[in-house]
Amino acid sequence: MAEVNKLIYQLAGIGLLMFVVNGCQKSDDAVTPAKPQTWFDYFGKALNDSLKAKKVGYGFVILENGAVRSSGSGGLKSRASEPEGEKAFTLDTKMHIASMSKTIATMAFLHLAAEKGIQTTDRILPYLPPAWVKGENISRITFRDLMTHRSGIIGLGNNCVNGAFSENNWLGFKQLIQQGVKTANRGNYCYQNANFGLFRVLIPGILGYQFSGNDVTDDQQTQQRFMEYVQKNVFEKVGINNVIANQPTGDPTYSYSYPYTGVAGWNPGNFTNVVGAYGWHLTPSEAGKLFATVLSTTDQRVLTTAWKDTLFNNRLGTFAGTVPDGAIQYHDGWWFLKLTQYQGVRTVWMRFPNEVIAVLFVNALHHSRGNFPSDDGTDIVTYLARAYTLTRQMKTGRKNAGELTLEHTEPH
Repeated sequence: MAEVNKLIYQLAGIGLLMFVVNGCQKSDDAVTPAKPQTWFDYFGKALNDSLKAKKVGYGFVILENGAVRSSGSGGLKSRASEPEGEKAFTLDTKMHIASMSKTIATMAFLHLAAEKGIQTTDRILPYLPPAWVKGENISRITFRDLMTHRSGIIGLGNNCVNGAFSENNWLGFKQLIQQGVKTANRGNYCYQNANFGLFRVLIPGILGYQFSGNDVTDDQQTQQRFMEYVQKNVFEKVGINNVIANQPTGDPTYSYSYPYTGVAGWNPGNFTNVVGAYGWHLTPSEAGKLFATVLSTTDQRVLTTAWKDTLFNNRLGTFAGTVPDGAIQYHDGWWFLKLTQYQGVRTVWMRFPNEVIAVLFVNALHHSRGNFPSDDGTDIVTYLARAYTLTRQMKTGRKNAGELTLEHTEPH
């Protein structure tokens, strides 16, 4: 609650400031009228003030119907101790967006499904490499199963622990498909990166790639074809070019612990061979443009209105919840290294009522909890949703009934 109380104080301060400014204005015609403050201004200022106090690198963008209404950034993407020296975190800072990439994989698949006449309830089997051994129940898995984490895949350890690199490269996928899924696990929710990582193999298969049976060749070819398809049919459709799954050459965004302990930052490196469930690198401005254009405007270059409805109604590559104003959709991202402490990134896009989308990136995690850099355990999804709610209530002067609820509260 400390994080929420801090936001309340900041929001109250904004209201007091506006009262003083407006109350002290003279009626003299020579005085320039103050620019009217919108709800978006309050929302942005509250986020800026709160995040700046944490002394972490951050960037956020708030959009309505695809138009930027507020934004902010601060802190450092690289500290003085790093080889590149001290560099500011800005709205143009490229950062690993982690599992926000899952929504991008969903967009790409749905765009291709519309082109090829494929339904989300179709089976994935025809598009897997023929040389892969198919284990129990693999023939029953549908695209929708993957996009809702209900395929029955629970990881190589058979314990629903989410896999990272070892289960999300070519050989990891091959092992998971050979292992198969138990009937008892089919249809049950189990968050697994591999569910979305497999689209790196499936999309080339749908496009007609003839798998050679050589692991090295097929691995490289599916990486290239998947990335080309996403680039041309998702990113470029909204005017974003040259997106990669790696840090910009010589200009990395480092990850740190919170509070900063002086330990050198962590460069997560290259994700090209595992891109799909995670891995894409975007700036806050680019991410805001992408998610707002595709998910909160009438633009249909990536997804038609019908496919957008399919995505939201079936929770494909998204999670859902409610705030007092109404329903929200979102996907957060989380990537970290833990040695003696946590270092990592936390990201989220969130769609609020009335076609408002907010994107927030931070490049630090709490050193002992490995979560959003808060002092009381408030995570990024809760933090952003409550900031929205508190700002709306301050602007309208009334408290709406209801509380924040999330269907899946764990970090993703």
